[in-house]
Amino acid sequence: MKRAVSLMAAAAIVLQLAACSSGGVSREEFDALKQEVDALKSAQSQQVTSDSPAPAGASTADSGSEAGTAVDVSIHTDDYVDISFIGCEVDDDDEQLVFMVNNKTNVELTFQASSFAIDGLSLGHVFGSDSVAAQSKGKIRFETDEDFPTMTPSTLSGTIRVIDFSETLWEQQSYDVAFTNVNVG
Repeated sequence: MKRAVSLMAAAAIVLQLAACSSGGVSREEFDALKQEVDALKSAQSQQVTSDSPAPAGASTADSGSEAGTAVDVSIHTDDYVDISFIGCEVDDDDEQLVFMVNNKTNVELTFQASSFAIDGLSLGHVFGSDSVAAQSKGKIRFETDEDFPTMTPSTLSGTIRVIDFSETLWEQQSYDVAFTNVNVG
């Protein structure tokens, strides 16, 4: 969100610069506006860098997404799945919590969530439903209507539902994985 506002402000100044270059202002005014654009670009670059401190050489984002954190923290392990939190990402202006799942079963599993909190702040309504093929690893992502308080959380709480739509693994179709204040920072 902050990035979009910065980009809009920079675009407005660029338009002003274009208007200025048509002879409507003095060279001093033109130079002053250009300095403002350069300062905004620098501030925007520093904001993106401070929001996404990845370790040197680490790739934390898929193509088309912006990384916030680069971690690998185990959230839950059992006979069916291993779930790790791997970070926060921005994709198409949507902030997402991203997990890596190792599906140890011979059936496809689906993952949904009901709640999350970053650093003790509840994120409200959570949506997302991702499946991971049998005997494979895959990323699952969840979005919320609330803006994240930070893209580099210290703690994470939440509930992820593990669902077997084939109804072959358990008497009940699903079970919940709940975790509270897991240190992820």
